[in-house]
Amino acid sequence: MAMEIGGLLTSAGINIGLAALFLLMYSVFSKQPNNAGVYFGRDLLRQRKLNKLRERTLESFIPSVGWIVRAWRFTEAEVLETAGLDALVFLRVFNLSTKLFAICACLGAILAPLYYTVKHDSPSQIYTESFDHFTILNLNHGSKRYWVIFGSVYFISFCAYILLYLEYSSITKKRLEYLHNARPQPDQFSVLVRAIPKPSEGKSHSDMVEEFFTEYHPGSYTSHQMIYNAGHIESMIHKFELLQDEIGWMKKLDPSKRKPKRAGLCGLYGPKIDPIERLTAKLEDLHGKIRQAQHDVLHKNKEIPAAVVTFRNRRGAAVAAQSQQAENPMSWVTEWAPEPRDVYWPNLSVSFSQLWIRQIFVGVLVFLTTILYTIPNAFVQGVGNINILKNWKYMPKIVVVILDFPGVAWFVEGYLSTLLLAALLYFIPPMLLALSQLEGPSSKSNQERNAAAKFFYFLAGPVFFIQVLSASVLDEVEFLTDPAEIPLRLASDIPRQATFFMSYIMTTGWAGFPLEILQIGLLILNMLKRHTLKEDSNHPELELYSLPYYRVIPQLLLFILVGLVYAVIAPLLPPFLLVYFALGYVVFKNQIMHVYEPAYETGGQYWPQVHNRIVAALFLMQITFVGIFQTSMSTRVSALVVPLPILTILYYQYCLKRFYPVFVRFSVESTTKKDAEDERKGMKDEITKCLEKAYLHPALHPVELTRRASDSNTDPLLPSADSSSMA
Repeated sequence: MAMEIGGLLTSAGINIGLAALFLLMYSVFSKQPNNAGVYFGRDLLRQRKLNKLRERTLESFIPSVGWIVRAWRFTEAEVLETAGLDALVFLRVFNLSTKLFAICACLGAILAPLYYTVKHDSPSQIYTESFDHFTILNLNHGSKRYWVIFGSVYFISFCAYILLYLEYSSITKKRLEYLHNARPQPDQFSVLVRAIPKPSEGKSHSDMVEEFFTEYHPGSYTSHQMIYNAGHIESMIHKFELLQDEIGWMKKLDPSKRKPKRAGLCGLYGPKIDPIERLTAKLEDLHGKIRQAQHDVLHKNKEIPAAVVTFRNRRGAAVAAQSQQAENPMSWVTEWAPEPRDVYWPNLSVSFSQLWIRQIFVGVLVFLTTILYTIPNAFVQGVGNINILKNWKYMPKIVVVILDFPGVAWFVEGYLSTLLLAALLYFIPPMLLALSQLEGPSSKSNQERNAAAKFFYFLAGPVFFIQVLSASVLDEVEFLTDPAEIPLRLASDIPRQATFFMSYIMTTGWAGFPLEILQIGLLILNMLKRHTLKEDSNHPELELYSLPYYRVIPQLLLFILVGLVYAVIAPLLPPFLLVYFALGYVVFKNQIMHVYEPAYETGGQYWPQVHNRIVAALFLMQITFVGIFQTSMSTRVSALVVPLPILTILYYQYCLKRFYPVFVRFSVESTTKKDAEDERKGMKDEITKCLEKAYLHPALHPVELTRRASDSNTDPLLPSADSSSMA
């Protein structure tokens, strides 16, 4: 049953009201000096002057939209310099989507009246009608208006090809420029080596690495750093840092509030001592244990069969990282080393032979999770259908009576179901990230890209297809076993769910993006710190977080999928997406420049994943219209649409060969030019310095009893774009 337009308007009213409220709250809260650490953490980190913060005057409590203008004025060059290429690519996804759906919205201005005027002469009582009257479902079988639909499908497809090609080409150029301008970094000269063969008697893994690379890479190999299993030391260092924090907090307290405790067991006996003295003694004892554990790891041969090998130049590293080292492809396996801050050290101790087993295990877990998720998703579908709720035999009579009240049905169908779906999906990305870590990738960026891919498939499965098809699990299995029925089934079921996705767009975007910029969680935490821990508001301890690409990008791709599939079927949907992407662009541009601190830099490696998912969405749209024309006109007309999926596959294959290699490999040409340029600039000393102990396990670095100012989580993770990683 399709949602009435009144239900859609109810959802729009609620979400627009929430969006306005959140944006007004942000406008006021961001002007308060006490909230600088929440809304301008990156500016404080770099000691930028915050002119937008004011003292508590009447003006500071008056809402304004100045932040929107300031965010919009940031140029691509400023984003690249401040946050790196990954952040710029992320924003360009919003930009690309805005252009694409602006075209679709303009086309919709023609298609919507075309559908509605088939059976309506005037828009009387439009708010009580089904939204189906504004979709392709309103056309009669064999109507000549389908030829307009036919032309629209071709028009959108070619617009998408052009926009995607231009974007891929532009981002590829920016990646090459970015790599060319990057200053020397350890990962540009380093290769991660795994599956080192078992050493013969009297030799160590380190000896094996030295002999192998000296023999087979004699002109470029310089040194190596073995990987050690130092996880137990990490836990000790964590306790050490917590003790340092506790001592620092104690020192801020008034001496009269620090109650002395007895030195004996549980404070039951012995002389009374000051808490700071007691904690300092524990800190010194733990410091000695950490130093001893580090000595044992480094000098008692606790290395594992993995190492980071460094080379004299980038060309040598590229040859080693991108070639097979031994006759047995399962030994001496090489790959580009992640940049030091991107390394996920626990996974380096995972045996290379275990990786594929872990991948299979995680794949099964993700599949089972997806299947199990259909149960709560079916519940959400039930909530969104007022007739199902009324006819459920366990439903209390009082609830049935309430559902008959004016406006209640619109609220339940138009807003409640999408709110429940958004709540159910909130916990999925962290779970998928944990599973991606279990798979064994050596870098955090790889884990997040894997988690993003899993989350997109999760959204495309239970959220999109199950929501669209709205059938039992057994029906879906039967449906999938007959591929010939797929276009016909999509053609009949997709148009009926347009209003659900419109409401979902508003719930997660129109209200979700303002909630993102408000940072309600960090705001509450900041208030608790100031009022409970008495933290100095003028010198707050900054806790900066990185942008959760693995959570946000799949959501964007889902709505691109929805938008492309529904652009012609339900032409009133693209304007909703236009608002979604325009608002998201401004919000995340503001967050990238003022709030989020990059945790790594991959040089735009998210883009191929984004591009491929958009191409898949375009392919699904075209397959859907093969079914629509087959059921609504004739097989002959349907055959005229078949060239489009073929063109999409050819376009994808071209991009795979022309652009994709730039994002996964480094050419001998570019690395040789970069090496020659560094030599010409006399940067050999800088290169040598950047390689010194770059890949020593963090737990094996010296631990100081007194924390230096730079030993905090406020250190910039990305100094500047020109000093970022090559890989």
